[in-house]
Amino acid sequence: MAVRESENRRVGGGPEKLLTLEEAARRLGIPADDVEAMVKNGRIPAFRLGGSLLRLRLQDVEAARQKPKATPAPVPQDRLLDFLYYNDFYLIALLVILTLLALIFIL
Repeated sequence: MAVRESENRRVGGGPEKLLTLEEAARRLGIPADDVEAMVKNGRIPAFRLGGSLLRLRLQDVEAARQKPKATPAPVPQDRLLDFLYYNDFYLIALLVILTLLALIFIL
């Protein structure tokens, strides 16, 4: 987990702005559980205050918001190829059955 113990840091002569999970989630537009998962995966650094309270720096949350999404959506052509790849047996079996039925009832 990418969580650091709290340190007394001063930025610009005042205390640094730390956000709760809920505040970070609102800024990112995602659920708080997703923010916690991002912290556990190391995508957003965080601090533990008093051993239990999780806090995130404002600049780290803003940097995470600026990062592009990890994976693009699949292209429809890829989805069609995946469908054919995983269902080829069923499609061939359907063609064989239809051919046999045509031979039985037409001839």
